[in-house]
Amino acid sequence: MNLIDRRALLLGAAAAFGGRGTPALAKTEASPVGSAHDGLNAQARARGLFYGSAIDQNMLANDPAYMDHVARECGMLVSEYSMKWGTLRPTPTTFDFSAGDKLLAFARKHGIPMRGHTLAWHMDNPPWLVSDLKPGNAEKILTKHAQTVVKHFKNRLVHWDVVNEVLWSKDGKPGGMRDSLWYRALGDRYIDIAFHTCAEADPTALRCINDYGLDYALPDDERKRHDMLNLLAALLKRGVPVQALGVQGHITAGNVPFDPRVMEQFINDVTSMGLKVLLTEVDVRDNDLPADLAPRDAGVAAAGAAYLDAVLKNPHVIGVLTWGLSDRRSWLNDELPRADHLPQRALPLDTELQRKPLWSAMAASFQKAPQRT
Repeated sequence: MNLIDRRALLLGAAAAFGGRGTPALAKTEASPVGSAHDGLNAQARARGLFYGSAIDQNMLANDPAYMDHVARECGMLVSEYSMKWGTLRPTPTTFDFSAGDKLLAFARKHGIPMRGHTLAWHMDNPPWLVSDLKPGNAEKILTKHAQTVVKHFKNRLVHWDVVNEVLWSKDGKPGGMRDSLWYRALGDRYIDIAFHTCAEADPTALRCINDYGLDYALPDDERKRHDMLNLLAALLKRGVPVQALGVQGHITAGNVPFDPRVMEQFINDVTSMGLKVLLTEVDVRDNDLPADLAPRDAGVAAAGAAYLDAVLKNPHVIGVLTWGLSDRRSWLNDELPRADHLPQRALPLDTELQRKPLWSAMAASFQKAPQRT
């Protein structure tokens, strides 16, 4: 999600309710850091789920303490940027896999499965692609990229977010499609091309469509849920090999009331099509909560618990990833900072890598989830 889109989604949601609907504060306590045997993934695995995190390549390179906690807590990894076009494709004829390979090496060293993210997105594209992509060459460019990248990681990644953030109804396109560079060149057929190419290059990786803004009982979210269900049905009808929906799960504490029935119904509608669901980018924005850590952490934990409890009720939801593990690295601090400039408390560990109430709330949600078989 880019800055403008995220601001429209999150700030608009808060304005829509004018400060109403603050959730009850969670009565959870931070717990000390332990070993991988009691990390969040261990809590999730006990119910047949997984827990994981997105990892920024700079954290991998420069923060060994952070990565030690990643190894303790996580049972799935995904790269924030190293497998996106902007990193992988410096020129039209070259691929740079070095950053992605380094994260994969870390994951394999620690026995952690890894996801691929992403083969087509409207953001983080190299300048040459933005200027060169045309209807006459787009299919060839996309196919070559997807084939090369997926084959490079073949049998080493367990999932692919094949396409990312394909819907944005404000662009006024049929079916709520986003007016991206890929859509302008190929229409919604680019989704078909990316999925078929991924399936041919690595049939074993779970193929996901990934998007945000599907979470709340708000008009924009309702429209997007409707458009996503229609898109998934259309893709399946025409034989596109989509297997799962990635729900990003960027949620907000404090001002946006969450209706679990709405989210439960949406997840049920998706899984009734025979698809899996996973939460791919969870974090909890705290801009509207007080600076004091105790009520802020409790509000974040309450929002996270309500959301996870609703989603994890469905036994076809397979796992949860947060977009980062510790508050010392969050996109929210860069793109949606608090007015008081304090770091957001959006993730399971704080800036000192200590477990917070959100960690405890997530562990409790995993423990309450129905057992997966």
